[in-house]
Amino acid sequence: MHGVMFNNEDELRPGTFQSLAALGPSNGVRVIAPNRREYDGSTPHPDVLELLMNGSEAEKEAFIAEMGRDFALLIAGLVESLSLPGGVAVAGWSLGSLVLMAVVASMESLPEDTRRTLSSSVRSIILYQAPAVVFGVPIPEGMSVPQTDPEVSPAGMGPFFARWATSFFLHGDLSTRDLRNLTYSRTDPNRPPTFDTIPMDGILDLTAGAKADAMVVSPSFAAATAKLTDKALFDAHVRGRLWKNSKFYLVTGSMDNWTSIYAGWKIEERMLVEAKPECEITFELVDGANHFFFMEEPQRSLNCFKRWFGN
Repeated sequence: MHGVMFNNEDELRPGTFQSLAALGPSNGVRVIAPNRREYDGSTPHPDVLELLMNGSEAEKEAFIAEMGRDFALLIAGLVESLSLPGGVAVAGWSLGSLVLMAVVASMESLPEDTRRTLSSSVRSIILYQAPAVVFGVPIPEGMSVPQTDPEVSPAGMGPFFARWATSFFLHGDLSTRDLRNLTYSRTDPNRPPTFDTIPMDGILDLTAGAKADAMVVSPSFAAATAKLTDKALFDAHVRGRLWKNSKFYLVTGSMDNWTSIYAGWKIEERMLVEAKPECEITFELVDGANHFFFMEEPQRSLNCFKRWFGN
């Protein structure tokens, strides 16, 4: 499941994940990367969704739940129609991790046959480079993201965000888990942003990103995304009964943007404090990986996905 703005060209070409897809056959892997709503080839949101910025918490939660059910039905349908052998791994990259959590949380609302299909076929749930906003984790005082940077104009937000998100950040010692060792702007001068080195034609959609994603990453959705995190990751019934056959991963890169690394710290901290055996998550920091690791080093990235899948 793709992230904000960066998506897939159409229903036949995997776009953002084309490097992984190209390596799939020689690695015994099939990569399926559907576009989320509002992106090319997918279903538009109705205009009324703009009202959700000021809607009730119940309306926001219902909007997120609908995303989860849609994708849950899609995943189950693909498994059944393609007769996929050996099970599947489902990954949500960046903002796509929010949709993946919505899939997990939707299980109780799905038809019985869909629940059986997902329970028996999904071997791994991979939250891949998810930023703090996905989990409803607030931005700490003194830290910035492009959306809160006063030096970034609204008109320049798209290009700035694209370069910022694809940069290689030079953080300090991450083993300390000290916020002071995370950087918003210090990047590797010898490694230009992926945006500047790999063609983005057909996979970068600023317009759809603004329509489809601006609401769910806004502060007004923080309570709804935090509640989603509670249910998808820390509800013992959801994790221990409905998804008992799936292993959960949360993955970040050592050169990723600070908010993804920080999110991993906060979720792992909560997991250790709550100590629910049903809600175990495996955390991994991929050395040298930026937010576009799968484009920069596709074979190494695919090797990681195969390992998380258990293959």
